[in-house]
Amino acid sequence: MKRFSDLEIPHTDKQTIFNVPVVSIQEVVNCEIEVIAFEANVKTKHGDGRYIIKFRQEGVERKFFTNSSYIKEDIEKVDKEDFPFLTTIKIKSFGSGSGKSFQFT
Repeated sequence: MKRFSDLEIPHTDKQTIFNVPVVSIQEVVNCEIEVIAFEANVKTKHGDGRYIIKFRQEGVERKFFTNSSYIKEDIEKVDKEDFPFLTTIKIKSFGSGSGKSFQFT
């Protein structure tokens, strides 16, 4: 009997799964990271439209999820050939100071 893997059927999964540990974006605020890749419009338990950012810090690859409009808009503008790139994530406050988001610098 054949195994499924012997059938050479390509997977139809349209989303990239980064097989690295997940961290909170808060863990990398004010730290320089090397952004390696991203996946857009991921559905999570927190809602639709999230982005997964795969990064390297001190030689260790990890990922975080974000719904920051600043990060989502900015990473979409990066040309594929410009990956990987270095950045520092900062907190951006807005409104009366109670609102916050994250952005690349």
